Amino acid sequence: MKPPMLYTAYKLAYTRNSYGDYVTAAETELVCHYRYIINHISDSNSEVEASDAMAWFEPNSGVELKDIIRIENNHFRVEKITEGKTFRTNNVQFLKVELQTYGVIS
Repeated sequence: MKPPMLYTAYKLAYTRNSYGDYVTAAETELVCHYRYIINHISDSNSEVEASDAMAWFEPNSGVELKDIIRIENNHFRVEKITEGKTFRTNNVQFLKVELQTYGVIS
């Protein structure tokens, strides 16, 4: 079942200025479904936060690992991508993306 794509996300392309700061060069608008769902990974010694939020994108959206995504004025880095496929075929219905909070890019 494909999630409803009710939100707008922006995939950022960025450069560095003369001071070494990241500056947004271009934004690509993408439709998505978005939720603050924190994913924790626990083992016997510790607990690690694997992601701060999750988003679901169209399979042809062009989202890749380490991309910077802006959703509702929050910046995230793509940490993991999982393809949502149909049960009996290998057709990709959507991409589930785990996001980690990222510093603000001007």
